[in-house]
Amino acid sequence: MRSIFIIFLLFSLTTFAEQKYNPYTKQYENVPKGSQLKYNYMEKSWKFAPPNSELKYDYMNKKYEMVPKNYTNKYNYMEKKWEMSHPKSKLQYNPYNDKYEFSPYQSDIDPYKSDTD
Repeated sequence: MRSIFIIFLLFSLTTFAEQKYNPYTKQYENVPKGSQLKYNYMEKSWKFAPPNSELKYDYMNKKYEMVPKNYTNKYNYMEKKWEMSHPKSKLQYNPYNDKYEFSPYQSDIDPYKSDTD
């Protein structure tokens, strides 16, 4: 069971995300595959975003964000903040940064359960 989880994790990381360097922030960012560096002229910042992204006003955080057209505001009750996210995304715990995040990529695999439970 654990080997299946590891294979799934490696596959999902290589399929859905990549790490790119943002020369404007001088940091590496984990971004969806195919993301492009786009300029947010309202916030005067550069950020990686999917190719179909557009500038959208996030009325809950009172700022403009570069997000795909279908993204909406969702409340992250674990982090107590509003986020722009895919409409079908679900809140999941990310053990790598110890935070709860909305993720459009779902899995039925529970890393905290083994076959013997």
